[in-house]
Amino acid sequence: DIAMETVYARMTSNKIGVIEITQFSLNTAERFKQELTKLQSEGMKGLVIDVRNNPGGVLSIVEDMASQVIPKGKPIVQIEDRKGQRQVANSSGQGVDYPIAVVTNGGSASASEILAGALKQSAGATLYGETTYGKGTVQTSMDNLFNDGSLIKITIAKWLTPNGDWIHKKGIKPDVEVQPPDYYTVTPINTDTVLQYDMNNDNVKNVQIMLAGLGYKVDRKDGYFDRSTESEVRAFQTDQKLTSTGKVDAKTAAALEADR
Repeated sequence: DIAMETVYARMTSNKIGVIEITQFSLNTAERFKQELTKLQSEGMKGLVIDVRNNPGGVLSIVEDMASQVIPKGKPIVQIEDRKGQRQVANSSGQGVDYPIAVVTNGGSASASEILAGALKQSAGATLYGETTYGKGTVQTSMDNLFNDGSLIKITIAKWLTPNGDWIHKKGIKPDVEVQPPDYYTVTPINTDTVLQYDMNNDNVKNVQIMLAGLGYKVDRKDGYFDRSTESEVRAFQTDQKLTSTGKVDAKTAAALEADR
């Protein structure tokens, strides 16, 4: 078993807590509780939960997490079997007295959508970003059928939001639609070749988009490595205490991607 970090938290200067959840693994609910408690102890005035590109995970984990911020007795999710019979999972928590926002995009799926729907409909949260993926089914895994190391996932039910909405293949629309900045979707920089002046390719384009997203004043984003790009690469390297060469090597590429 590998303990994989799935929760990242920080406090903004105006006391808004931000918790990013990358997936819902077995340790995610406990890590969420730890970070939420810490932010609350620091005087958090509002909470932003970021589930962009979160593909989902364990159903019981998202129910546990939702209970930490949804008032007791309020529904979190409804599970409907093939006979149409429904079971409702209700919150066992006490709710919170600060506003909550959830940030989603097209990569927010399954358990991420359960959390977003539950917080919107049972805790009054506001959703920001893009419409979610739209996966409204529940699977169970079977790994001992053939004794060959294989695993089969079988769909056993569908889930619905607290209000009874089935979002399968439709997703959940945000209350406030916000398109992500262009640097959010750029691909990792290929470091097989050092990028430098007079080159022209997609890797250079990605560097230019990242630099612009970080506030550097590149005058183009078309993939041509001009003198302006070189100058801003130097400025970035200086700020990062790297050797100021104006060329993008593996260390500079890693620093760009980390800052992005």
